[in-house]
Amino acid sequence: MGGHEASRELFASPHSSQVVLAIIIVAIATMMFDVALARVNDLIEKQPRSLWRVATFVLITAVLIVSMFIIIKYIGEKTANIRGIAKLHIGTVHRAIWAAQTIISAILVTIAVQIILVQHYNTALLIATVSISYGLATGLLGLLAQRFFSWSLSNKNFVIIMYTLAAASLAVNAGFTLFYVNDVLLDRPKIMMPYSGGSMVSILPYTERAVLNSGFFISSIVSFALLWSATAVLLHHYASKFGRLRFWAIIASPLILFLGQFASYFGAVLDPLLSLDPVSYTIFVTLVFTLSKPIGGVLFGIAFFTLARNFRQNPALRNYLFISALGFVLLYVSNQASVLVVTPFPAFGVPTVAFMALASYFILLGIYSSAISISEDAKLRSMLRRTALDESKLLDSVGTAYMKDEIQRKVLKIKKANSDKMIEVPGLDTVPSESDLKQYIEEVIKEMQANKEKR
Repeated sequence: MGGHEASRELFASPHSSQVVLAIIIVAIATMMFDVALARVNDLIEKQPRSLWRVATFVLITAVLIVSMFIIIKYIGEKTANIRGIAKLHIGTVHRAIWAAQTIISAILVTIAVQIILVQHYNTALLIATVSISYGLATGLLGLLAQRFFSWSLSNKNFVIIMYTLAAASLAVNAGFTLFYVNDVLLDRPKIMMPYSGGSMVSILPYTERAVLNSGFFISSIVSFALLWSATAVLLHHYASKFGRLRFWAIIASPLILFLGQFASYFGAVLDPLLSLDPVSYTIFVTLVFTLSKPIGGVLFGIAFFTLARNFRQNPALRNYLFISALGFVLLYVSNQASVLVVTPFPAFGVPTVAFMALASYFILLGIYSSAISISEDAKLRSMLRRTALDESKLLDSVGTAYMKDEIQRKVLKIKKANSDKMIEVPGLDTVPSESDLKQYIEEVIKEMQANKEKR
């Protein structure tokens, strides 16, 4: 009861946003540190009773579990109204995410207890964490892609099409990651001890694992490139403000850094550095691997964060866009399940992977809630339509498309409920088809928009 009251006071405080933002920053920094430790697992001396490593893992786990539930609680407070009216059963999804994160947290605690008491952990716990987190992420990102595709049919907006492809490729990447990582983990010992893990993964050509590895590799690059392209288009008007050279240098940096981690796939590009200074080489590669995805996530989040700053007079929409921005940042910070194939001891990387489903949910929740909010505010849609920025066009297209879908759904529902009565009306030979009704609704909406713009 006391904890519930404390959390209520936190979220009711006028400074609650700043407090939660600080918690988010701490969580992101902790996740990056967690992943870095997993990547250098082979370089650290492995002692069964290495207290500092065990203590570090326990601390990381505790910080991320507490941060996870504070963030979920805060986002839940900010989206309570929209979850009640959303047609995607967002309220049900929210409860499912809460349940999933509770189960994952219990798994993390179990791993920590096993490491402390018996100096080992069960590989099955890693598989369960990856399966829950990435399974949900695949479904949620697929649902987001379906929504974007539906909106793109109503509004042929290039940026919406780019985000449709990006969301679809992210879902595919999450699926490949799920099956590839679990396939490798199933070959690891059932009980992981300090000397059990290792970075060597056997991938024979023309095998199922080779296909999964290739799918993971290709989908990682394609999804990042598509989301980068969509973000570049969305933000390109800032080139006139910062200067084209500076703008593209900033925008291109995350893409170059991300592709840098795959340099070893394209030849011995870094072999000279390895032979000259192995330590510097290891530090460089670890930094590139650790920072490439988070920096990309920050760039993708900035696109929605800049949008949020434009709606100070509309706190609800601003919150939804901020949630989307947070989701993109967390997605690329937490999408690190590939580090688990080395089965590090302690299980560094697992607490970070636990955020993958939560990040996907935040992206879906933020974007879908924004669409609902815009669809219900005629003045806001009119303002967005008069703005030349691609960011505003994206919001206008998404909001208008959602409004069209809702009108069509309601009209078709009425038509279906009254189709028998319509047939019985004297002089009415046929009932309008669904395609005729959709076309008529489209024409009416276009005419209404044209009349408003003339005023």
